[in-house]
Amino acid sequence: MSYRELAEHLRSVGSKVANHHEKMEGIPLAKAAQSLQNAVIRFEKKLDDFLEGRGPGIRELEELLRSPQAKAHLPLPGLSIISQSLFGEKLKADKLTGAKKEFFERVKKEQVGEKAVTVLKDFFFQAAQMPPPGEDKVSLQNELLRLGSLSEEELAFEFSHRLKSPSVLKNLARANSLPIPRNSRKAELIETITHYARRAHSNIAHRKTERT
Repeated sequence: MSYRELAEHLRSVGSKVANHHEKMEGIPLAKAAQSLQNAVIRFEKKLDDFLEGRGPGIRELEELLRSPQAKAHLPLPGLSIISQSLFGEKLKADKLTGAKKEFFERVKKEQVGEKAVTVLKDFFFQAAQMPPPGEDKVSLQNELLRLGSLSEEELAFEFSHRLKSPSVLKNLARANSLPIPRNSRKAELIETITHYARRAHSNIAHRKTERT
């Protein structure tokens, strides 16, 4: 079917609905109408994107970057992780607003809108499934070991998302008997936790190597 034929078909169906809408009823017809409406909405979005010179997925990406999910789960380090996943490079901007603009423009240039939407949705889902660690000692000790295995970008994301609360950081330090002064600032807590997390992970990796 050509687009001209599609336009004629839609016009014909629209005319039938307009002429008979008062007597149209029944659940099967209503369900079919709802499905058709949803399909038309999806098609219209893609059509508008094309007519406005946007690639596939760009409009949805723009909406995702402004969504409540982005506000809750997408700090600057998280967006850098996504950028590395898509392009193999970190973002140059050092502020979230600028980073979002840089990321959005790069996606448009590379024409990977749909892929970016998929990666972003998966990132939001994974982030939402990771609440702060439990308050018991074993959970916090396991958390320190897990942190030691993360990359610098992943650590930065953790400390700006799941572990951004100073009280959580202090609980993590106390459970692992880390030398934290009583009035330590957040940056000092992060630095100390990172140091000992790396050391603990390295020790365990070394022991595993010796056993093998």
